[in-house]
Amino acid sequence: MNLESSSLGRAMLIFCAILVLAAYLFMNLSWIVVCSGLVVFFVYSRRRFLSEVSGSQIRIDRKILDELTFAREPVAVRMKITNLSPTAVDAHFEDIIPDDCAVVQGSNRVTARIPARSAWSFTYSIAPERRGRHTIGGVRMAQSDVFGLHVHRREMPLKTTVVAHTRRESLSTARDVARKEHFEYAGMTRMPTAVLREFEHAWVRDYVPGDKARDIHWKAFSKLGKLMTKTYVKEGTLETIVMVDCSRSMRLATYQVAKIDHATDLAIQLSRVLLSNYHRTGVVAFDETSVISSIESSLSKHQFERVLMALSDIPGAVRSSDSPASSGHLKGSLLSDPSFTKPSSEGEAFLDALRTITNRQHSGVREIGLAGVVGDMIARRHRGERLFVVISDLISSKESVLSAARLCRRADNRLLVIQTFDDWYSKPSSALDVQEAERLYSSMSASLSAEAALRRLGASFLRVGPADSTARIVRSIRRGVA
Repeated sequence: MNLESSSLGRAMLIFCAILVLAAYLFMNLSWIVVCSGLVVFFVYSRRRFLSEVSGSQIRIDRKILDELTFAREPVAVRMKITNLSPTAVDAHFEDIIPDDCAVVQGSNRVTARIPARSAWSFTYSIAPERRGRHTIGGVRMAQSDVFGLHVHRREMPLKTTVVAHTRRESLSTARDVARKEHFEYAGMTRMPTAVLREFEHAWVRDYVPGDKARDIHWKAFSKLGKLMTKTYVKEGTLETIVMVDCSRSMRLATYQVAKIDHATDLAIQLSRVLLSNYHRTGVVAFDETSVISSIESSLSKHQFERVLMALSDIPGAVRSSDSPASSGHLKGSLLSDPSFTKPSSEGEAFLDALRTITNRQHSGVREIGLAGVVGDMIARRHRGERLFVVISDLISSKESVLSAARLCRRADNRLLVIQTFDDWYSKPSSALDVQEAERLYSSMSASLSAEAALRRLGASFLRVGPADSTARIVRSIRRGVA
């Protein structure tokens, strides 16, 4: 049991020691009697406190009050402490918040006296610094006795996960873009329909009882002498899957904007545009080994909310220094890269994933990757044209993307690759020397080579940077630039 003396208890022991020394020097028996009484009182209070600690029953509940949380915005947390023991408890409580969260309102440290068989609660707010999952750890509790001589410290395990979405501005941008832009993909089929849309009518046909009066072509009636019905052409829709690459190269950030964060924002906004244009849309987040999260394509009323929840499982970026060697080119082993900062809980999970990848590669196990995900989706649905939109930097997942392009060509599916070009997300070098120029040239040559290979396989291609918005991407797709 982690039981220690408080500052008052230590002061009492020091005073007793001094009193014993003074009684020995001055041969004063009364001082020894006083010192003995203090020691007996100290031992008594300690045994009594041990009995109270062993019989105390404390239950702590933590609740996140905000249903939807965003990065860099306050999140309300409520702590409820219930004392089930028959005696009152005097203690100091500290809620352990993660390193990448800051307390913005209230305090996560409180001192309270909780009566027997009663409850007490307090509320504070934290602000996650970045998008992703943040785990609030246990609760540190320092319980003291009624005399203030002893302290019992312990840490109660209680983990609560706070899922921080991207910035609120990204969702506002998604709504604005969805109202202004429409998604047209080159080569999409067009199918005739009799429903009224905001398109010019394509042709007319003879009136059939049951046709709506608003579809009757009255000008044709005046010329032909019979009722004719206008028919409209509604653009055919493709089932679309937005796929976000969450590989190690995407998560490694060397400058202000991380590729994984930009890709997440693009996926949210593209999904909103697609759903607003009546395209059945789903999302998949994948890495080198597995599918992190996915949601089936649908046009249901709450599909966008499901997309948001699926994309909230995308892990956050791992920050490194701004040295060129630590950029997304991943020269050498990342596990031994000295440019990594001290890993947090998110960083530890990132390193564990890297160790898993390394071990599987050494053991010769074939990885799933993007090709496995696309192949599984195609196998589950043989018929019907489908569009896969892949957002990747084509570093860790280049071969997998090429394999997915081959699968899409054989199955008559579409593939659009949006490359988050790594050099455009890195801090520009202050001095452009020969080595840096060669590295930039090699990087662009590799990107052009990947683009050529994808286009030969029938895939479309866009190269984007942190300044590229969803509206610009949608316009490029509509113009057939991709």
